[in-house]
Amino acid sequence: MRSTSLPDVNLRGKVADVPGPRHAFLLLLLMVCGFLVVGQLYITIPLVPDVAGQFAIAPERAAFIGSAFGCAYAIGFLVFGPLSDHYGRRRLILFGLSATALATLLVSWAQSFEMLLASRAVQGVVAAAFPPAALSLIAEELPPAQRSFGVSLMSFAFLGAAPLAQVLADGTDAGLSGIMLRLAPLYLITAIALAFVIRAGNGRTEQAGSLRGHLTSLLRNTGIFTAWGAAVTVLFGFVSLHAGAQALGDRLGVDLQTLRLVGLPPLLLTFAAAPLTRRHGASFTARLGLTLAGLALALAVVATSWAVMAASMVLSAGVAFAVPGLIATVAGHATNANRGLALAIYTFSLFIGASLASPVAQALAQIGIATLWLLPAGLLLMAAFGITVNAWL
Repeated sequence: MRSTSLPDVNLRGKVADVPGPRHAFLLLLLMVCGFLVVGQLYITIPLVPDVAGQFAIAPERAAFIGSAFGCAYAIGFLVFGPLSDHYGRRRLILFGLSATALATLLVSWAQSFEMLLASRAVQGVVAAAFPPAALSLIAEELPPAQRSFGVSLMSFAFLGAAPLAQVLADGTDAGLSGIMLRLAPLYLITAIALAFVIRAGNGRTEQAGSLRGHLTSLLRNTGIFTAWGAAVTVLFGFVSLHAGAQALGDRLGVDLQTLRLVGLPPLLLTFAAAPLTRRHGASFTARLGLTLAGLALALAVVATSWAVMAASMVLSAGVAFAVPGLIATVAGHATNANRGLALAIYTFSLFIGASLASPVAQALAQIGIATLWLLPAGLLLMAAFGITVNAWL
């Protein structure tokens, strides 16, 4: 069976060494930024009824405030991933956070639903500069023994943003505009802090070959290609549970804040993903996570309160393994010259799934609970099967 890992990581090595002060502060800042950036995808889920009322539109249409950000965010990865390979991780991270601060102000000033969608799309595009550059920075800045741990920290930040952002939005009466006004300065503050922490020498990288050549080599790698396909299903299933529960409302009989919070502790399993990957390989970690996530959504179809709560916990555990497992698979198969592009397409796939989930869940909730959650469950289990087959080829 073939296994992969982050570059230069010894799969049979010991638990990662504790990061030094600069690396620890760098990881802390990157985690905060990861929450602030990725949280924008989820923060609008509880606000859909308010936006629908504010602009006198149907909730199904209001749900596109999440998709506008998510689709633009995903497409932005295809632009900024290669640019981070060419111009350097530091420049792209600082640009992305600064531009996101300005775009977040635009969202807060939107006076019509069309303006809101447009500003959310702009916000999504510029925010996309952060994740692929940050993940590549971890692979290149941290010593080899600490890279899996660094990826686990970032994975937790990206995934923890889902419940925490929803809890934040649902727990304040500031509305979408007020929330965005409060968040905008935070992007700028973290950008300034990172400017002092990331090494100034982390600039333009030397590349051999053309973008087309790098893409061709990636498409020929079945491990990377399969991981890209599996990534589409991960957040599609994750968001489908929460957006579907939001759409079902009282019919489900579950407190939504409790549903979000019970799914947060299992996300800490991202830290177990690193030693699991070192021992068994990245593909094992990825397919374990995909399988757990698929089974969790199948459990949710039972539709009792305990079943849905249990599904939320198991789903979070599955995603906590799947995301770092897939990142390690992609990063391990890629080279220094094309890693930014490989991770950009991975994150594109991941968040395309997330951005499509909310409107799809709104529509499927009108048909029935079985259709709502069995569809993403089936996709996740198919992805797990694909990863398994590729690992044994």
